[in-house]
Amino acid sequence: MKTVCFNIMSLSRKKLELKRCPSCYSALTTREVDHSGASRAFHQTATTPVIITSLAECPQCGWWAIREQRLDDASYYPPTEDFIITDASIKENAVANDAPSQKHSVTWEKVLADKTYWANAEAISSRDAVQLFGPAEMLMPKMGLPSREVVLDRVKSLAPILFPILILILIAIFY
Repeated sequence: MKTVCFNIMSLSRKKLELKRCPSCYSALTTREVDHSGASRAFHQTATTPVIITSLAECPQCGWWAIREQRLDDASYYPPTEDFIITDASIKENAVANDAPSQKHSVTWEKVLADKTYWANAEAISSRDAVQLFGPAEMLMPKMGLPSREVVLDRVKSLAPILFPILILILIAIFY
């Protein structure tokens, strides 16, 4: 089994939901599960811990992802942690031309039990974020220029401020 652990805290500005499997695009089932060993350790050290652990599974191909959000209401540092561990072996099987529907001998339960899976979280790339959560303006901002109408509306809204300044500048130039 190959897994990838992402720290998705940088994407927390948008409500992130896993809805479709990134492997076969089927609808995912989501449910709450027991917390990971890493979160149990966090629970023992935090003053006022809040932990949410959920599992998303694909009924078609067996892909899964575990998302864990941790918050210590008392310390606020880090204000929150948001991790997701995904099954990367489905992609490897697809590259190796194996059947994507084969079940893996080791499941997500091992990830919850072993703290080492959570230890080396990577920053999530935009490509991986879009693949998991879908496109969002915060991930792929529009880079076009504003239209002529938008520029004219902006100038019109600033005209009451700019006109007196322009008059003062003209008076200063000619006197």
